[in-house]
Amino acid sequence: DALSAALIERAGFKVAFMSGFAVSASSLALPDAGLLTYTEMLQVGQRITTAVPELCLIADGDTGFGNSANVKRTIEGYARA
Repeated sequence: DALSAALIERAGFKVAFMSGFAVSASSLALPDAGLLTYTEMLQVGQRITTAVPELCLIADGDTGFGNSANVKRTIEGYARA
């Protein structure tokens, strides 16, 4: 989440990883069991990059959220975030 990313940046790290488990745990208090959608993951990524724009964020794209068209959408959406 954005707060964790801000703390990561404050600690001096230049890169962070947004994992499906971390987003699921902080959003739903549940393990990563495929409950989050592309849109929910993208929104968290956007919040992180807005809060700490200088932090390089590596984001878990899971399986791309569907077929090859969805994989393309996921990559493009994450890159814009």
